[in-house]
Amino acid sequence: MTTYEFLKNYCFLTFLILSFSSVNAGLNSFTNLIFVEDWLIERKVDLTINETKCRASIPLHANWFGARIRLGPNDELIKPIWLSVKADQVIDSKLTKIKELLDDCRSGLLFLPEKL
Repeated sequence: MTTYEFLKNYCFLTFLILSFSSVNAGLNSFTNLIFVEDWLIERKVDLTINETKCRASIPLHANWFGARIRLGPNDELIKPIWLSVKADQVIDSKLTKIKELLDDCRSGLLFLPEKL
């Protein structure tokens, strides 16, 4: 076997093995979907109940979702009392845009936002 053939086979096997590695695709756990200005939209496809869940938060203040400024299950604004918020982060027009994106996200498996 020549060096070229060895390298070709080695590269092929490497790509083959790497293609079997797991991918975090939002199945049964939340994963980042899209950033819209300061807001992060995350998505989870719950295979046990066959439901798509989406949530939005501002991740600047904390690592944990519960300690962030976020939208609740009914798209209501939740702001922990110990956090200060910039007025432009929660203006009605921005919140309306985020709520529309959450509705699009929840509508099915394919998420293609029209306006960002």
